[in-house]
Amino acid sequence: MSVPLNERLYRTEAVVLSRMDYGEADRILTVYTPHRGKLRVIAKGVRRPNSRLGPHLEYFTRCQLMLARGRELDTVTGAETLDYHRRLRTDLDAYGHASHMVELLLRLTEDREENEAAYSLLTASLRLLDDGVDAFAVTRHFELALLGLLGYKPELYRCVACTEDLTAVPNALSNRQGGLLCPLCRGTDGSSFPLSVNAQKYLRTLDRHGLGAAAKLRLDADLRNELEGAVGGYLRHLAERDLVSLKVWHSLAQGG
Repeated sequence: MSVPLNERLYRTEAVVLSRMDYGEADRILTVYTPHRGKLRVIAKGVRRPNSRLGPHLEYFTRCQLMLARGRELDTVTGAETLDYHRRLRTDLDAYGHASHMVELLLRLTEDREENEAAYSLLTASLRLLDDGVDAFAVTRHFELALLGLLGYKPELYRCVACTEDLTAVPNALSNRQGGLLCPLCRGTDGSSFPLSVNAQKYLRTLDRHGLGAAAKLRLDADLRNELEGAVGGYLRHLAERDLVSLKVWHSLAQGG
């Protein structure tokens, strides 16, 4: 919660999304907050060995921040760790997928746009990764839920061209048209991504019944790759740039 203390100071929960060294000892952070959305703030002196702030401002940390309003960047004057998410720093799968989640928030959201539901989704998803829940399922749920919260969720039940209900046959995901195309309409988008019946069922299970139901489904490697590729292409289209976190994770996981 964001609590004003006076005209200059305020307190807010936040999750650290990214960091950039600045000057000799400072660091510019991008954080996501429940009531102020995505913020860029500066933590002065945080890179010094004796900094009290440094341990509380690591990647993925959920923290309580005290901030002073500034002309360009608000300044971190105090920080307290609420959830360190230790597993995200020691488990490669958890780290790679957490990096992907924060990359999506960085690319798909605007500065200072409040979205408390997106903040809750992020904190819950990071906690699930930290608890060792299947990173694939948690991440696909995060992606689809975030798309819904931001108004970008793809149409999964009707053809986006002819509006007819989709049947249990391979259909195709059109990034440009924002949803699935039936076989008769697939020609309206030659770049659409074919989706098997099982891939469509998985996405609809996530949408209708949530993570708990989807996490119980057994997916082979081919189906996981298909789903990651299809949703990843849709996300890249929306972000209008390549998304690198999962590529880096795959490279590291394969020893590359």
